[in-house]
Amino acid sequence: MLKKIDNNDEILFVLDNLRLEDKKELAALWGDNWKALALNNVQDKNGLVLYGKNYSNVLVPIAIGGFYDLSDKTSSIACVWLLSSIFVYNNKHLLMKILRKEILKASKKYNILYNYIYKSNLEAKKWLRKLGFSFDNPNPILIKPDEGFEFFYKSN
Repeated sequence: MLKKIDNNDEILFVLDNLRLEDKKELAALWGDNWKALALNNVQDKNGLVLYGKNYSNVLVPIAIGGFYDLSDKTSSIACVWLLSSIFVYNNKHLLMKILRKEILKASKKYNILYNYIYKSNLEAKKWLRKLGFSFDNPNPILIKPDEGFEFFYKSN
């Protein structure tokens, strides 16, 4: 089940159960205060929450994400983002099915989808490649990823 995030409990559940790679990425980005900063950041992004089953077969939030609109009069651009919990491993097919559907919808709305990823977040990098994102432009104009991060994008 995919729906709009409507309470902090959904966000906090994912943050409390983050995949190790996502936790390392947030810590590299925001330091020791990563959880509070992530919570504030996600609250402002009007994102989506994906529900799947945990280890006990109970429906729980397994990922949060969305498309942060950065469009202007001349271009249609969004920053794509996703934070995933350890429970995505129980729900890989569901996750990829929903990601494909949402990326396809966003690709019809935006000419460019982009963000940057921590270089050690190899699992997410695999997902991104399967979803058609490229990593071949490491130094895009006007975007300066922090040390240890790598730029990725998808253009139509």
